Amino acid sequence: MSMIFAATDPETLKNLALGTSVVSVVVAIVLMKVVSSIVGKVISTAVFVAIALAGYSQRAEITDCVDKVKAQATSSASVDTSCTFFGQDVTIKVPLPTK
Repeated sequence: MSMIFAATDPETLKNLALGTSVVSVVVAIVLMKVVSSIVGKVISTAVFVAIALAGYSQRAEITDCVDKVKAQATSSASVDTSCTFFGQDVTIKVPLPTK
């Protein structure tokens, strides 16, 4: 079941994705200090690096979605569009370029 969040600007979503990546890397570094076995360190590091890459990937998808909307836009007002962010439909408000 997909849910639609309130209208959000694309910069907020990009910052959220970047924050997810940074937090994931920080948690991985902390776990490297806490976990004592080598196997545990490798597994936990791999999981959190994968989360960081997923966050960065979502940032790129939001940027691509906004660029696509701006390229197709014909009016001079802002447009509400729906993009996916971590599998959820998110309505974002895209300001159109001025001519």
